[in-house]
Amino acid sequence: MPEKSVAILFEPEGTWSLSAIEGIAEYARRHTRWRLLCAPRDRHGRLGIPPGWSGHGILTRLLTNEDRKRCLSSGLPTVDLEAIVESRYHRKLARVKTNNEVRARFVVDHLADLNLRQFVCFNPPHREYSQERLQVVQKVFRQSGFECRFFWKENEAAWHRLNWEEQQDFIRNWISELPTRTGIVTPDGRQGRLLSEWCYFLGIRIPDDLAIITCDDDGLLCSISSPPLSGVVLASRQHGYAAAELLNKMMEGEPAPSEPVLIEPLHVMTRQSTDLLTVGNEEIVRAIRYIRENACAGIQVCDVTKHLQVSRRWLEKQFHATVGHTMGHEIRKSRFDRAMSQLATTELSVEEIAVMCGFSTGARLCRSFRNSFGETPLDYRRRSRP
Repeated sequence: MPEKSVAILFEPEGTWSLSAIEGIAEYARRHTRWRLLCAPRDRHGRLGIPPGWSGHGILTRLLTNEDRKRCLSSGLPTVDLEAIVESRYHRKLARVKTNNEVRARFVVDHLADLNLRQFVCFNPPHREYSQERLQVVQKVFRQSGFECRFFWKENEAAWHRLNWEEQQDFIRNWISELPTRTGIVTPDGRQGRLLSEWCYFLGIRIPDDLAIITCDDDGLLCSISSPPLSGVVLASRQHGYAAAELLNKMMEGEPAPSEPVLIEPLHVMTRQSTDLLTVGNEEIVRAIRYIRENACAGIQVCDVTKHLQVSRRWLEKQFHATVGHTMGHEIRKSRFDRAMSQLATTELSVEEIAVMCGFSTGARLCRSFRNSFGETPLDYRRRSRP
């Protein structure tokens, strides 16, 4: 098998990009003899193909039409891992993107469970993501019977005509006018951090007053935010692996598929920005804490009421009124969260994970998992990593 040169034309920064590059490298190790050129620069230090480079393919994140034109002018098979730039089909250019419908469903289901009063999307124009991901979130909210307003309704050019101070004033005023118990969806961790910083300066408590979730969980940015931000965990390693696999086929002569290859997101990583342990009735806080600490030990609702020494009927009524779902739902959610983490990050068998997470048998976990998520635990494991 002859060696081929492949350029990775996107910045290796942020947990998504680094994990996607790991997926690319994993595919190359398993199936090819590739020489990977990672984030090459021209003589001005700008990201791009170096003069004189004789390569065979490109893996990139096209952010503008100019980026698209430059890649196509090379004549090399190219796979775009972002799919922001929409244009007519070209047999040399393929796209791999996150399934925005599934991502939106994760966001909507998570916020709907919090029993909030209203929902909004923070959508300032930005070159590194399209408005599509939040437009789909708004659509899914409406399909679920909720209204969801946008922060910015004008065109992108109008936003960029504002200077930095004017943009910040607009953001500050918008946040200040939001009623308490509002759920905010941001496109990524950077925008989530921006909102959390403004909330701090304005004396707005997260999640007591505003709950924030990001559509693209950056493990570092979200965890060091104050408070840490909840977000949708993307299958970024699988994303890179699938893009490399597609590029290899194109370098062997296959045309690009006419539609983007869709990568399913994994789950919501719940952190303090949407964590009800910090709000509400103290008895409910104690109940949730007990459930999360003991769900995988096989507890039932009666164990929660016994621990709190209150009547089951009273606690179930208070729990549902405060949280928006039952204690049984909370127990199952805690078990599934642990199971999904183990499936994605360990080599433990389904039977071992079932016992660890409070399911009586592996078969019971498989049935419950399929009923809740429409796939088996092993399907989820295969989807979460190459």
